[in-house]
Amino acid sequence: MPTAVTHFKTNIYECLEALPKPTLDQLYKEPATCLAIFRLLPPLARQLVMSLLFTQPISPVNLTQSDLRLWVKNEEEALAKFHEALDKLSKLSIMTTDSSGYIQINSSFRERFQDCLTGGGDHQSFGVSCERPAKDKPDIAFLDRHAMKQWEEILHFMVGTESTRQPSAAVLKVVTRAKLMKEGKDKQLMITNKGFQFLLQDVNTQVWAFLIQYLDIADELLHMNVVEVLNFFFMLGSLELGMDYSVEALTPTQKQLLDDLANFGLAYRRKKGSSRYYPTRLATTLTSGNSAVVSSAVSSSTSTTTGDDGATEQGFIIVETNYKLYAYTELFFL
Repeated sequence: MPTAVTHFKTNIYECLEALPKPTLDQLYKEPATCLAIFRLLPPLARQLVMSLLFTQPISPVNLTQSDLRLWVKNEEEALAKFHEALDKLSKLSIMTTDSSGYIQINSSFRERFQDCLTGGGDHQSFGVSCERPAKDKPDIAFLDRHAMKQWEEILHFMVGTESTRQPSAAVLKVVTRAKLMKEGKDKQLMITNKGFQFLLQDVNTQVWAFLIQYLDIADELLHMNVVEVLNFFFMLGSLELGMDYSVEALTPTQKQLLDDLANFGLAYRRKKGSSRYYPTRLATTLTSGNSAVVSSAVSSSTSTTTGDDGATEQGFIIVETNYKLYAYTELFFL
């Protein structure tokens, strides 16, 4: 894994495609990871996977790339999407071509994804729910407020908001190694141009950028297994918002990850030694495609409001020809 970034690695594809095939094969041993990566695929790639998933290795019919090409319209746009889908599946080692030119689905991915869709297999890939109900179970509104509070504290720290508490060591490592912040002349951290660009991204993109950079730190500095870290990220994305899950079912590495991710706002625990944890909306939307759902769900100070007449009022950013920038929003850190 790279130890530094010169651009935003917000696209999880870049991270996954950089992994060697043996590492991807290890990742595909977890059904939750297979489901998460499947959700991230382009629509046509998902269709190809589902069309072949239950025909191999049962069906004796062998298909080549030319055979699959007949499944799409003979139009330039459709063929471009088809080749993009094949390229994505190939780089992720989900679909390969054997020596005879026949298309094959990665055996680990096929078996575990089948388990995911049919409920088969003996695994804890989707977390272990707590058997006993919690006495004071937090509701979804509380989890939303917790997630936004934790995440906005990171953003406020980046822009130097007064009275903002010092974030955790993990947060400091991420913002400095990702070059979102740097030391100034007084040894105090200050936001960089890259950090300002980061603030303009939607919440989901920001979270993925943080997690991918954290992955580099976990690999190099914390000596965590990359596969176990990624599997935990994808597992969180598959959990149900509002449900409580057992900490005891987690590995030592996952327990350490949980503490850091709670500081990011992706999970909630009443206290560090609590036996249960709750995924927040920041976590459960990682692979759902609902990029800004947290900010719209929990923040009363959004840039979109509804007037008395029911009309939606939008916030605006205006750039003048003299390069002056005006942002009309209720978000303080902007």
